[in-house]
Amino acid sequence: MLLWNILLACLTVCMSSRLASAWTFSNATLAINERSGNLETHPFSITAALPKIVSLPTSALARIRLVVQSDLTPDQNNKPHQAYASIEDPVTKLETSFPIDVRENGRGRVDIDYKMIPTALLGPSKPLTVNIVLASFGKGSPLKVEIGQIQPAHSGPALAAPVRFGPKPEVIHIFRPDPKFVSPAVAILFSAIVGFVALLLIGSWLCIGVTPSKLSTALAASPLGHFGFFTSIVAIEVAFFNYYLGSTIFKLIAQVAVLASIAFLSGSRALREVRHRRLKGEW
Repeated sequence: MLLWNILLACLTVCMSSRLASAWTFSNATLAINERSGNLETHPFSITAALPKIVSLPTSALARIRLVVQSDLTPDQNNKPHQAYASIEDPVTKLETSFPIDVRENGRGRVDIDYKMIPTALLGPSKPLTVNIVLASFGKGSPLKVEIGQIQPAHSGPALAAPVRFGPKPEVIHIFRPDPKFVSPAVAILFSAIVGFVALLLIGSWLCIGVTPSKLSTALAASPLGHFGFFTSIVAIEVAFFNYYLGSTIFKLIAQVAVLASIAFLSGSRALREVRHRRLKGEW
């Protein structure tokens, strides 16, 4: 039993030595500065955090100065691959980080300006935890040390809690009602106008001598032209009527595109036939 306890103690010591961080720092201070000068300076270390909550005015910045040291390459290169100071809200666990500028000799510095702190971390009576993080590639474990708390000044109302992912209330879409058809009175009025224009056109033809007896002559001279033109015009009207009854606009465009080509080709033939008879004086 005694041998087992000795072996367990040795294993614990070995594991703790392996997990110990290879990074450390010394001569660390946190100073609150304004344009008018230095307000206050507080020393801290890995084992001794700031003795009190440090206030940070809106026009000030917190300056952190420290000397980084490494057990991996002592007295050669004390610059870690990662070095930053993070401030965290201990309630919401929101945090932001500020990179620490570390030279080859290990001297590091970072300035946390009040204006650079996100609004989500600000609030009345809301102290923020300040951490120092040092890490590098290799076998050495990283170092994360809480050095104390700062209290940014805040005079406005408390900010709302951040929106988290989760179930939301049901969204009910209310679509606009279906379009209504034109009233029968308006439809009858426009139909009457179209009929009146058609009668006026027929009366004009009769006045200039165009009689139904000329229809057989025109069809005999150019049957495809006259019949195709008349049929295509009627088909276009039918297509618009179907669209009025509920057909889609895409079907209407496709139908009119085909029928308009037929009307153009057949109408040109019909007009050439009419022009030929007009030049001969045969209406």
